Amino acid sequence: MLKLCRLAVLTFVLALLHSAPASAQAGMEEFQKGTAAYAQKNYAVAVGHFTQAAQKGNVTATYYLALSHLGLKQEAKAVELFKHISKNFPNTSEADNANTYLARLQQFAPAASTSTAAVAAKKHDSPVEAIINRDKLTEEQWKALPPTARIPFQMKNGHMYVQAKVRGRYINIIFDTGASMCGISRPDFPELFTQAEIEKGPVIPVSRPHGVEYMPLVNGEVSVDRITRNCTIMVTNEPGISVIGQNFFKDYTYEIDGFYIRMTKAPYVGPTIASDRGGGASKLNEVKNDVSKGARPSERTSTHVASTKSNDKYTVPFLREGNCMIVEVMVNGKPTKATFDTGCAPDGLVMPMWFVQKLGIQRNSDGYFAERAEIGPIIRKYAQVHFANGLDCLLIGPKFFGDRPYVVDPVNSVIKFQY
Repeated sequence: MLKLCRLAVLTFVLALLHSAPASAQAGMEEFQKGTAAYAQKNYAVAVGHFTQAAQKGNVTATYYLALSHLGLKQEAKAVELFKHISKNFPNTSEADNANTYLARLQQFAPAASTSTAAVAAKKHDSPVEAIINRDKLTEEQWKALPPTARIPFQMKNGHMYVQAKVRGRYINIIFDTGASMCGISRPDFPELFTQAEIEKGPVIPVSRPHGVEYMPLVNGEVSVDRITRNCTIMVTNEPGISVIGQNFFKDYTYEIDGFYIRMTKAPYVGPTIASDRGGGASKLNEVKNDVSKGARPSERTSTHVASTKSNDKYTVPFLREGNCMIVEVMVNGKPTKATFDTGCAPDGLVMPMWFVQKLGIQRNSDGYFAERAEIGPIIRKYAQVHFANGLDCLLIGPKFFGDRPYVVDPVNSVIKFQY
């Protein structure tokens, strides 16, 4: 029976190869090497090939990457990948099969477990949230931080680059409000981490626009201007992706203009207060409940954010999901959620392809566009649309705002645009 199932798997692969759209052809050479290794039950080799194909946007490769992890008895990794496919590639054969596997894995899962994941679930913290929580400051650590900092930045390829010192080495790095944690590209800075500490650290799945990447975590000292912190750092194999994330600067209010990021230390918020600062926690729980019921971020009702709105059109409220800032954007008159992401380089809106029909996205000879997109006082007509299927909500970056200065206030959970 097991051999028959594997034969059916390979038949399914061949059928998909003949019907796959152009976007799914990306990484086809690696995909074919992966299927050859998979057929020989060489799952470790298959994982390497399927990972490279999946990172190029091949959803079928992502599906077989999950199957390969099952072959290696790595059920947790397989489940994360199946969930990613189900959420980000609905109405596909891969999603249907992923849902079937998820149902089976849940059916045969042990009724009780004392594993770390089970303990985290009882505390309503995912493993990733538990890692984020360990970067929270004590009051003594908060007092040691400087009250202000003025950080110059340069725009390059649509990104805001600042100079940072990571483990004693000065590097240019992206200031990225869309990143939960600091991240370092190992191909760009191979000497910062040893192979031993990378292998020793925990590994988490991270959603990237091209798919899921498994990133090991290490600890290290990070300094930008006068601010120095010991932070959790994600290590990625993707070149050009080194970022200063929210776990470094989220305890500061910061103002961004055309030249500087001006940081001002926010009041200390203890663990009890932080859990419901500005009413954000209760609203965030509502958002998480929506997700648990199968709703995508764009399908949630607008009341979560709208309930915190003021009459000041220059003030945009945000909610935190993990460390990310989620705002409401009106696209063609339809409210939808977006990550406020200074690491997002394109000028316009970045979204998964399945948003096209829902948001009334149009197409002309120059590509896809939204007739009208607005956030707070900023209105963009005929905003260009870029696609990244690994996302579950929109991204908006600095180019969307033009030269308008703004202040991010983490205490009151608002972004204030200035004129």
